[in-house]
Amino acid sequence: MLENIKITPNLDTLRLENISDDIYFSKKFGGYISNSRLSLINPEQGGSPEKFISGLGQNAIYSDSLVFGSAVHELILQPESFQLVTSVDRPTAKAGFMADELYKKNGRQPSYEEMEAASKKIDYYAKSWNKDKAEALLSKCNNYWRNRALFEAKNKDTKTSIYLDPKSRERLQGVLSNFSKNKEFTSLINPEGLLNPIITKNEQTILLDVNVEVPDHDPFILRLKSKLDNYTIDSDTGEIVVNDVKTTGRNINDFKFAFNKYRYYRELGMYSWLLGLCAKKFYNIDKPTISSNCLVVETFGAYNTLTYKLTKKDFVKGLAEFKTLLRLVAHYKAKNNGREEWDNL
Repeated sequence: MLENIKITPNLDTLRLENISDDIYFSKKFGGYISNSRLSLINPEQGGSPEKFISGLGQNAIYSDSLVFGSAVHELILQPESFQLVTSVDRPTAKAGFMADELYKKNGRQPSYEEMEAASKKIDYYAKSWNKDKAEALLSKCNNYWRNRALFEAKNKDTKTSIYLDPKSRERLQGVLSNFSKNKEFTSLINPEGLLNPIITKNEQTILLDVNVEVPDHDPFILRLKSKLDNYTIDSDTGEIVVNDVKTTGRNINDFKFAFNKYRYYRELGMYSWLLGLCAKKFYNIDKPTISSNCLVVETFGAYNTLTYKLTKKDFVKGLAEFKTLLRLVAHYKAKNNGREEWDNL
């Protein structure tokens, strides 16, 4: 039945923009469908229509590894906008998320009611929350709040500050050092053209509406969004390269496991398809040659690095899964016609 659903990109709506993370993940684009959100409807990833419609906010994963990965991306791809603070220690695990959620610029302690609300949001002892848990949390967070407030009061830099615990800072510096030493990484992210300069962009957002036709249902629109780590365009050769920075806590030689587990082939298949549309509209390249790489760094030990080049098989598999899941969204939207949460997509 999904094969009978027709999806056509509306190229008039195609946009390539520089959008901050705060806005990209805000309610303004809450109705848009990203690769990450498609995971929430994919039954092979534990997804369901209910999870998909509740969105990433309701299915947030509070993990230090995600905080660490974000820091890696920000300092590699946007060093002009972010800085690592070495004088302030953030608590680890969910206490760190509670600390950030409850932080006040004056460094003061939050109320018990504020802490209880945060515990429910982050699921930090939510079912057993009491005053003893509150006191224990305060002991973990007070120094962080105070030192962060003092730092921000003195800091005049306009860059966004990144706060990590000491061990994570040490690991981050190891990752950044080895990433910068990898000449293949740096040449992929900032290549040199033979005749004309190669276009290089980091953290660019692609927005697109697609027209959907479901049998026995009125046509409707689905809106897509993607934020690409890095891409380069060689206008002389028509070659486009999509690069995605990845960190792994496993041995670098086991990256294929993570590549399949987290569906990176779908992510980069979607990105490459969207960027191919952008190449024609914004760069006048009709038939670009598109390739994609995962630039992988271990987050432990020797911080080994690896360039994983996607194969044609990876692209075909990723694009097929992307289209199938998008049709699945369309199916459920048509089936739930009249329900506000689906109509707002």
